[in-house]
Amino acid sequence: MSKFSIDQDYLRRFNKIGIAFSGGLDSSVLLDSVAQFKDQNQLVVLHINHGINKDSDDWEIFCKQRANELGIEFKSWKLGDLSKISEELLRDKRQQCFAEWSNENDLIITGHHSDDQVETVLFRIFRGTGLKGLEGINKFSKVKTLNFYRPLIGYKKEDLLGYAKKNNLIWIEDDSNQDSYFSRNLIRNEIIPKINKKWPFINQSVEKITDRASKAQRILLEVAHEDLEKITISKDIINRTDLTFLSPERLENLISYWFINVKDLSISSGQMAQIISTILKPSEGTSKFLTNSIDGKEYQILVTAKDISILSVDSLRPLPDNICLNWNLKDSINIPSGELSTEETLGKGLDKKYLCEGAIIRARTGGEKCKPFGRNKSQKIKNLFQEFGIPAWKRDSIPLIYINKKIAAVGDLWVCDEFHTSPHEKGVSIIWNQTIN
Repeated sequence: MSKFSIDQDYLRRFNKIGIAFSGGLDSSVLLDSVAQFKDQNQLVVLHINHGINKDSDDWEIFCKQRANELGIEFKSWKLGDLSKISEELLRDKRQQCFAEWSNENDLIITGHHSDDQVETVLFRIFRGTGLKGLEGINKFSKVKTLNFYRPLIGYKKEDLLGYAKKNNLIWIEDDSNQDSYFSRNLIRNEIIPKINKKWPFINQSVEKITDRASKAQRILLEVAHEDLEKITISKDIINRTDLTFLSPERLENLISYWFINVKDLSISSGQMAQIISTILKPSEGTSKFLTNSIDGKEYQILVTAKDISILSVDSLRPLPDNICLNWNLKDSINIPSGELSTEETLGKGLDKKYLCEGAIIRARTGGEKCKPFGRNKSQKIKNLFQEFGIPAWKRDSIPLIYINKKIAAVGDLWVCDEFHTSPHEKGVSIIWNQTIN
């Protein structure tokens, strides 16, 4: 093959164009092909020195020399010693480096080809991928702020080898690629050759699968978007009753879309399966799942019989057990879990005669009772929380308002009967704005 097709009109959409260059066959062919781009001043060779191989530094020198020969700017990163090496870790490290160099107006080009596509799809199948995983490697994609372009994805490894030999290219042979200890190497070196002998058109078959998976995935995203518009989401909380119109399959599709595509949470397929199972078969109490956003911030997914919520771990602020704050019931007051204030209301809230008494703010420690206005008897606050569906994560942050050493109110939920204003008199309602980051 004498020439690869590079969409130069697409390249011109971006400010800087980074060419991911390891020095191997694939990236050497890529660099030689992209170097023919007319606006060469936009090009930058990007090299990651993983520091894993004993020859890593020599490879970096080779890559820099090759960039200099072509008159292209060179940028490299050295990762240093990595305590734990995995394919996922190395991928994330590379993306972090690329993110330091680029923004949304820049483009990164990689040398992935058709054989890589087969390898990736098989790898994901073995790990139990869903439909999205079957999309494989897209020619164009966006990861966070990074734009990727893979112009060689439609060509086989043998095509690249033919191009390299015809154009007298020199490249690095990484001997670690022969080590089948790594999963991808095992697939590449042992499994795929056997498949090719039996099914020589495996590349074309996988291409059809990835194309169909991409189309199906787009349809599912459209359906999820339409379903999401039909429900009410308040402060990242979905009321379970809003989901009753959905089949289990559409509910799963919607929740996955909300978590991953809308809220940018990083959730593995295994964890997603656990969450969906909990939603479809709710048990008593609250199920908690810890996860991260794509920018690394920790979140907690909470599933109760009443709702599904997403909370920043930083926002879960229970009141200290020993908290004891004086409050004049007139001015607003900041507490660890939010802000308390009051407003005058007719027939609701505290009797105004208690304003001169002031109040003490304390945390729930267990066993406290309250007789909400209109009830016949006192009940444990814990039981009231359960009755009114107050989620478990919220309970320890709700302030108890004491007047004359008695519980007068529980946050903004209930005023105790003894302290409630008469139906025809003005009272003082408590307002609690919980801090949710």
